[in-house]
Amino acid sequence: MPEIKKNLLLSTDIGTDIDDAAALYLAMNSPAIDLKGVYVTNGPVGERARIARHLLELGGHGAVVGVGEAEAMFSRLPRFTTGAEHFMAPGKGQPDAEEDWLSMMAGQLERLKDAVVASIAPLTNIARLLREKPGAVKSIRTLYIMGGREGKPEHNFSHDSLAADEVLNSGMDMVVVPAGVCGGFRPEAGFLTGLKGSRAQGFIACMASCWKLFHDTSNIFTPQLVGETRHMLPLVPGKRMSHEDFGRLERFRSLLAMLCNSKNFREDPVRHYRIFQNVMELAGENPGAQPYSHVLNAFRLGELKKMRVSDAFAIYAIEHPKKIKTEQAELRIDDLGIMNARPGKKHRLVAEVDYGHFRNYFKKRMQAPAKPRRLVR
Repeated sequence: MPEIKKNLLLSTDIGTDIDDAAALYLAMNSPAIDLKGVYVTNGPVGERARIARHLLELGGHGAVVGVGEAEAMFSRLPRFTTGAEHFMAPGKGQPDAEEDWLSMMAGQLERLKDAVVASIAPLTNIARLLREKPGAVKSIRTLYIMGGREGKPEHNFSHDSLAADEVLNSGMDMVVVPAGVCGGFRPEAGFLTGLKGSRAQGFIACMASCWKLFHDTSNIFTPQLVGETRHMLPLVPGKRMSHEDFGRLERFRSLLAMLCNSKNFREDPVRHYRIFQNVMELAGENPGAQPYSHVLNAFRLGELKKMRVSDAFAIYAIEHPKKIKTEQAELRIDDLGIMNARPGKKHRLVAEVDYGHFRNYFKKRMQAPAKPRRLVR
């Protein structure tokens, strides 16, 4: 007999970072999962909700979308966002609940009775549900969490450490997929930026390209690099610099300075990409001269070649529990969200993953065009 599908509600901070979008695509096209609802959190939640709705609609999926909590209960760290979520958020992709998302999520849980919930974001939504709808929480079969790192801050725990602490101490059955086990496989950047076959895959490819642009320009083209190139002249033995050479050099330095300003990326990623192209074209036309070769070398060393898809491991754990190994532990976190795993039986902590199987699973599923799916909510 075919396996009964698991009803799933997903809490996500989908945005410019590609791994939430990849996880959502895996969930909406899973033969083992019925994705019933997507609830966004963390910062620009209106834009995040429109991104989620748009990806679902492109894939022909009818899961409801709720606008969850924007502000953390407590965090000592500044909220991370690229600020370019508006670029990915289409105006037409409207959520189902913009204000009373708690009632919508609680209602789904009570109707479904035996749903699983996956949190691939700061745990603010889940903590609010615990505080205000404790009866609905009892309907959660298992909570899957992607988050936590021993000895170091990790985004999903650190950006709301109080919410993470409350959820971990709630007594719910939960499986925690820590960041440390998610680094065993990272797909080539070109795999995600080159996805095609359906409109949904094209949208993910666009998001991946935007994420790569943000990473490359914010990590490589820095004020320090601009300062290092300020006094470099493209001297060629036996050749005097012409006015055209000086003009090209000044244009190069001006464009380079624009690239290192993240405000330009936030306001208009498309224009930022064109500036990036111009910088690389000028550098490519003068590969043996400074400061062009200096910039080319910096790019070769710092370019994002593989992309992190940590959130996808939470969906994988739901679909393939026999391909992961969990250990019993008691998880505690401090005010910075730094996780400490102690001996105990309070939580199930993922310790190992079949990375070969995950690699095949991820690539096969991401390359498969989305299949329209009607949904009974």
